[in-house]
Amino acid sequence: MKINLLNNILVGFFTLFIAISCSMIKNVEEGKVVKVLNEKKLLDSIKENELDIQWLKARGNALITINDENPQQLDINIRSKADSLIWLNISKFKKRIFRGEFKKDSSKMVIEYPEKLFFKGSIASLEDDLNLSIQYALIEDLLMGRSYLKHLEDKFILQVKNNEYHLLSHRKRKTKRITNNKSKKSADYIYQSWIDPFTYKCKKINIIFPSSNSEIKISYKNWEKINNQYFPMDIELVISNLELTYNLLINYKNIKFDLPQNFPFKSIDNSYQAIKFNE
Repeated sequence: MKINLLNNILVGFFTLFIAISCSMIKNVEEGKVVKVLNEKKLLDSIKENELDIQWLKARGNALITINDENPQQLDINIRSKADSLIWLNISKFKKRIFRGEFKKDSSKMVIEYPEKLFFKGSIASLEDDLNLSIQYALIEDLLMGRSYLKHLEDKFILQVKNNEYHLLSHRKRKTKRITNNKSKKSADYIYQSWIDPFTYKCKKINIIFPSSNSEIKISYKNWEKINNQYFPMDIELVISNLELTYNLLINYKNIKFDLPQNFPFKSIDNSYQAIKFNE
């Protein structure tokens, strides 16, 4: 019962997450040259080229696989206001099965089928209940194809591999010590990202959260230009902890920027039961 309940919640929730050097590296396949930048120049270029919008309205399909179970095909409807609110509606065969509203300090989730259940509480309490790191900023950046770098204060290690920029928050040896719980001071996260050297768009992200033994892997693909900004029409997300692995593929079909949205959320009446995570 507990795993099935978590599956329903996470299906909904996760539908809802670089000075130029003198060296030059030749990109043989495209015949272009990759500039070797220092960390600050690269970070500045990434942030300058990231999606900058206030409102998002998106519709699409999602395919989710939980552990080795059969994948589920879902329809998703997402609306958001920057740095404020994410609204999510999920249906299957035109029947709504989940709705959610996520803010910086609170969240509301309702499961409509097969049981009528709800959760109301802080994002922090949801993290504790699910044993996953799910900060609001990470969810918003994930849905919009961003790198999440603006929320981090680390000094990164910059490498150029396979004609891509590769950013790391920890060296391999230190990462190994942290993940094996042998370091004197544990890290809150271990961050890696792979950046396109010509568009400065983020291609992949890998974040490990040692305290919760959880990991998030994100891939952004099929970038399209919408209102003079680039947006990934396909997002692949893998979320795992010690017990479960969730694989989510999002394919956006319809995207609109900067059109003010309404966020309707039907009240939760007595026909819904509160979710009890520990049962």
